[in-house]
Amino acid sequence: MAAVKHVFVIVNPASDNGATARFWPRARRALVDAGLSFAEVSTEGPGHATSLAEKAGEEGYPIVLYVGGDGTANEVANGILRLPTLARPALAALPRGTGGDFPKTMGMAQGPAAAVSRLERGEERTIDVAAATFNGLDGMPVRRWFVNIADAGIGGYVAERVNRTSKAFGGFASFLWATLATFSAMRKPDMRVSIDGTVVFLGPATSAAVCNGPRFGGGMLMAPGARPDDGILDVVVIGDISRGDLALNLPRLYRGTHLSHPKVSAFTGREVLVETPDPVPLEIDGEHPGTTPFHVWVEPGALRVVV
Repeated sequence: MAAVKHVFVIVNPASDNGATARFWPRARRALVDAGLSFAEVSTEGPGHATSLAEKAGEEGYPIVLYVGGDGTANEVANGILRLPTLARPALAALPRGTGGDFPKTMGMAQGPAAAVSRLERGEERTIDVAAATFNGLDGMPVRRWFVNIADAGIGGYVAERVNRTSKAFGGFASFLWATLATFSAMRKPDMRVSIDGTVVFLGPATSAAVCNGPRFGGGMLMAPGARPDDGILDVVVIGDISRGDLALNLPRLYRGTHLSHPKVSAFTGREVLVETPDPVPLEIDGEHPGTTPFHVWVEPGALRVVV
């Protein structure tokens, strides 16, 4: 068994529709019973996990464990990535929340016992991250990283809807309902998608997804071939599909067999630019932080993850 190093734990009590606040005392007991050395802080609002993770790295913690969903994972990763490469702690997970797509990509089992086991083993995997610039919700330029998938178009509308409604029915049902409800009223924006300097798509689109990992939205297998450690990004553009076409093909999206649809295009590259005449909402690791224009590039091997 590997020696367990001191761990900084960041708990998002609002995750999983607020259930994490009740879950954490039991999970904390599992860490104590295992003899793990850790310090803990609960987040107080959006962005707090990022500053906490950055501070943990500055104070020399070798591991930051997040207790929350994909949005919490994103915030913690952003805090870690603000630090110089050699000063970055490893990211560990005790998954909670609505989507849970990032831990699924990393093959992580849920629950306190599984999280403790990962910390005790101390095995790590180095993965790529995607760096991005876009306009924040206040219209000001923002730079941010993501570890899984970002989407311009329907994903942004869906993330905004899911995050302001109850998630009591879980990730699959929440995202499925929000997708169907959003699509019925959505106007397909014109998009210009460029990869490594070449325009690959021009016209109305439902979605342009930039993928470091394969799945998002509570289990949608958007980019079946995406791998978080291959040094490239997978880009999937869903064109101007109809409401009936979406209903017929939504099951294929969950199975990852949608890429053969004539209005779905798939590409790979290291740098992606999505431009639109008017601002289009973005979804980044399950959150809605801003709008297009959206510039993304891969940063290979930038983050260590405890697996």
